[in-house]
Amino acid sequence: MLRPRLPAALRRVLLGLAAGMLVPACGAQAPAPLGARLANSEADPFGAQNSGAAIEAFFNKTYGETIAANEPAARDSAINTDKGLLALIRSARKSLDGAFYDINDPGVVAAMIEAARRGVAVRLVTDTDNMAEKDDPTRPRQAILDLQAAGVAVRDDRRSAIMHHKFLIVDRKAVWMGSTNLTTSSLYHHNNNALILRSGGIADQYGKEFSRLFEQGSFGPLTGMFDGLVRPTFKMGGASVQVYFSPKGGGKAAVADELRRSRKSIRFLTFSLTDREVGDILVAKRRAGVEVTGVFDRWLAAGPYSLFLPFKAEVQSVYKDGNEALMHHKVFIIDGTTVITGSFNYSQNAESANNESFVIARRSRGLADAFEEEFQRVLNAALVNKPPAAKPRDSEQEVPEVPKI
Repeated sequence: MLRPRLPAALRRVLLGLAAGMLVPACGAQAPAPLGARLANSEADPFGAQNSGAAIEAFFNKTYGETIAANEPAARDSAINTDKGLLALIRSARKSLDGAFYDINDPGVVAAMIEAARRGVAVRLVTDTDNMAEKDDPTRPRQAILDLQAAGVAVRDDRRSAIMHHKFLIVDRKAVWMGSTNLTTSSLYHHNNNALILRSGGIADQYGKEFSRLFEQGSFGPLTGMFDGLVRPTFKMGGASVQVYFSPKGGGKAAVADELRRSRKSIRFLTFSLTDREVGDILVAKRRAGVEVTGVFDRWLAAGPYSLFLPFKAEVQSVYKDGNEALMHHKVFIIDGTTVITGSFNYSQNAESANNESFVIARRSRGLADAFEEEFQRVLNAALVNKPPAAKPRDSEQEVPEVPKI
């Protein structure tokens, strides 16, 4: 069983990749940048200009027991997910194309409006259910009305399956993605992560998905789109990154293959884990001697479809989180070198019905180390915290497990 270590003090981390080793990328006297940065270069297979590509990882500083304690800490943290997002929005010169399940945070909405007013073309896709106010579904959501009044084009999916994406494409050169919605809860209460991927090729992949949703209004399955296609791999320094979309885009099979290839360890942080195939693989790997350790969101762990109790019986080293709000990560860390992260919950809906995205980043020890530190922080909170017995109502807990199309 994993022996949890106390989490390191949350700090800005500079991680450079050079000849496969971690070295400072800017001299020792230089201030560290936001997030955990991996300096890279990339030969862009799509031919876009992409010098100085980088991966940056951001995590919410939400390791206390209560929302009241976590929100001020998250707002003050230099590597909280909002910091990279707001900096990217402010850096935009031409375009911002985003797809988010939920959009409501005043600070993010204000930044989007300011971008539109300075001439940036801002387009957004969101889930139909989140076009209205939560406390009164008969009233249009004020945040959406404010965006539209500023010239921001907003399109909703108008279907019962969930438009569950969380990504923003900036000037067609960089992508912000992960498990984080544009709500105050998601940015400052939940355990969440976000990556900035500075890659013209990856931005092109996300751009095609955005075009499918926003311009074509096609929110359904991707079946057939990847038949016979070799999925692009983007080289970023020593790392290789692949992007997957749902529904029915081959994502679950790719995750299953990655888990089957594990030899030493699997760490996971999961908001929703109900998929039996993924669960069976994890149990089989544990029986084969692979160290398997995970943290479930305690709210979803109590659900009728959750694999928490079967896992507890078989794997033992699984825990319920220690945050009053949601443990909203959807992360695997495999053998200390591969990270899987995005919006994709490990459920039937994520594969067959919802619009989702995630990345698999292989041979990236620096990125894996950053996520390992986050894993240890969340695990420590699960072991030592005593959160309130009931979590407050939160729209992001309401992710149905049975597909409705």
